[in-house]
Amino acid sequence: MHRIRRDQLTYQFAPELEPVLRMKPGERVVVETYDASTGRIRVPEDLAGYLAVRDPKKVNPAGGPIFVEGARTGDELVVTIERIGLTDQGYVRVAPGGPLVPDVEGPRATIVKVDGDELVYPRGLRLPSRPMVGVIGTAPPSGVVYTADPGPQGSNLDCNAVRVGAKVHLPVHVEGALLAIGDVHASMGDGEVSGTGVEINAEVEATVENLFCGSHGFVWIETPEEVIATASAPGVEAAAKLAVQRLVGLVQERHNVSRTEAFMLVSAHGDVHVGQFCGGLDATAYASFPRYDRGR
Repeated sequence: MHRIRRDQLTYQFAPELEPVLRMKPGERVVVETYDASTGRIRVPEDLAGYLAVRDPKKVNPAGGPIFVEGARTGDELVVTIERIGLTDQGYVRVAPGGPLVPDVEGPRATIVKVDGDELVYPRGLRLPSRPMVGVIGTAPPSGVVYTADPGPQGSNLDCNAVRVGAKVHLPVHVEGALLAIGDVHASMGDGEVSGTGVEINAEVEATVENLFCGSHGFVWIETPEEVIATASAPGVEAAAKLAVQRLVGLVQERHNVSRTEAFMLVSAHGDVHVGQFCGGLDATAYASFPRYDRGR
């Protein structure tokens, strides 16, 4: 079992980065991850100091990058999320002037305690935890994709489907793929409307495999229940449109139907979700279709 320490982190996906780990396809790795603030917010009073030094290009750190031996341009990396272990507490923060509910007090942070499978909020409110990975991706063919931003090769997807049991398919653009994983949320509502979910330090255990059958060119996900296509764009409508188009292609491929038939199936049985829509960066969306065996 490989392990990446919490301090072995990156704030960007780029082809020139030096890997912190080399691993073979089929092996497992445990990635110790920081929260979105790199561990700077432990009590509400820490927020002001964090905002004073916050660099938008140094948020949502991810563990890595990981060089996957044998991965080549045009392959598809498959990362199975085996386990997400949460630490003792996380936080949610908000600021006035946001795109959805601008008239809130703030900036303000709320500390959320973890008690088994529940999250404990101030005043004793308890809600179930829903651990998920916000940032997962590979290096782009050139340039830099910061971990704050979504990209066609992954990064800040903020997709609730990236949970335990999910197989995340990532395009490989450079030798070794240069995988990185981070930005775990103990829970995040679809939309992440204030800009954060419950940001928390965590451990992510994952199995990494490499497929030589050719990349789809975008990030897609298999869960035991669904097949999911992801997309990002400057607005929610554009992101949702692209996610649906990609899902139609997956349904067409998996069920051997025409594009028109696949589109009708998605309309009848598929669902469209907003990953994040919090302003200041591209929106993300994901579209899902029930996972049925062919001919069933």
